[in-house]
Amino acid sequence: MRSKWKYMDIHTHIVPGVDDGAKNMEETMKMVELAYAEGIRVIMATPHYGEWNPNYNKEQAIAACRKVRDWVRAVHSDMNVYMGNELYYSPGIIDDLRQGKARTMGGTDYVLVEFSVDEDYPEIYDGLRAFVMEGYRPILAHIERYHCLQKELESVKKLVDLGVYIQVNARSFLGGRFDRRTAWCTKLLENGLIHFVASDCHNCEGRRPIMETAVKRMLELTDEKNVERIVQTNVIKLMQNKYI
Repeated sequence: MRSKWKYMDIHTHIVPGVDDGAKNMEETMKMVELAYAEGIRVIMATPHYGEWNPNYNKEQAIAACRKVRDWVRAVHSDMNVYMGNELYYSPGIIDDLRQGKARTMGGTDYVLVEFSVDEDYPEIYDGLRAFVMEGYRPILAHIERYHCLQKELESVKKLVDLGVYIQVNARSFLGGRFDRRTAWCTKLLENGLIHFVASDCHNCEGRRPIMETAVKRMLELTDEKNVERIVQTNVIKLMQNKYI
């Protein structure tokens, strides 16, 4: 059953030399091979955009992503690479999207958004609401990191009701019995409050591409239908630019 699932990783830092992810093409190639071994067949490259990556160069990033895409297609004909950005929220970020300085996810209306881990809930809510009001479909990156949302199930529900989609990093399911982050992600999973699981990979070591490893753990925590919704149905709808 599980072998028939081919995964899409919607949050990666696999393009070399454009942020704090892959340092060079050699590291990128190793990351791609790790991703392929994890069953990943579609990679969304999402280099950081905004305050945490002030030297980001759009043209350089696009050229580097094309180089990665060409190499991937030559080595793995059943694998593809698309491009977006991980947007660090600031008041002018939507203007940057409108002007084409920042990118949506593969040209869809979906956008991957992050905040400071110490950001207050009202600021996160209002920031994401701004995307929704402008017609975008915001995906809140690695929700397990934000201090104001930890153990706040009702606050997460309010974000989902607003039109926000929730992404969890795959490795967050791999902690031990007493790991607080794993316990919180399990709670979100049980309550149907996760829309996407992604690797947020940056390198080949501690932040390497993983997916199948986490999916196996998720299948121990919830029913297969819930997992399939997250790792298959939702990513297909994203690529088709459909509402989830």
